[in-house]
Amino acid sequence: MMGPERKDRSIGAAAWALGLLLGCGGESQPAVVQPVAPVAVSTAEATVGYDLRRLRPRDEETLAEMFDRQRALAAKDGKRVAALFSADWCEPCRLLETELGNRHPARQIGDVRILELKEEDWAAATRMDEFDALRKRWTGITGSYPLLLLLDDAGKKREEMKEAKDRLNAAGVPDTLADWFADTRPPA
Repeated sequence: MMGPERKDRSIGAAAWALGLLLGCGGESQPAVVQPVAPVAVSTAEATVGYDLRRLRPRDEETLAEMFDRQRALAAKDGKRVAALFSADWCEPCRLLETELGNRHPARQIGDVRILELKEEDWAAATRMDEFDALRKRWTGITGSYPLLLLLDDAGKKREEMKEAKDRLNAAGVPDTLADWFADTRPPA
């Protein structure tokens, strides 16, 4: 709440500013137009961070239910989905995590949501059976990390990161995660 003295000063300051804007009477002065420097418009592309969601065990739903719910939410948000299976002990996973902290042009990565599943979260909850069962939707291999899959609209495997690296290298395209996501973007 404003005290009476402060309120009087605020009203006085407002009246003073209004007086400057409208003039204080007396003889009218011709308007002086000051040249305004053009506003610089940035041509730099907007950059964004990766849209990464880590799925952790919850008592009220299975991992498959949680994953499907998150995939549906991503689709509703207009995002493609990538599934990342990783482990803290895995050196390539730590390198990938470093990349996931970077920013890139929105046109490259802005339409992808990564649903991350860490082995340690599910092992600690003694729910590795669910973790392995979800992996088996797309590959028969368990225990090998990282596994990063780009999924199609139906939730089926579109391409795995290791396959993408080989394909991009053969095409002469940089084999970065951002370039992979950009290269697989559906035509507009």
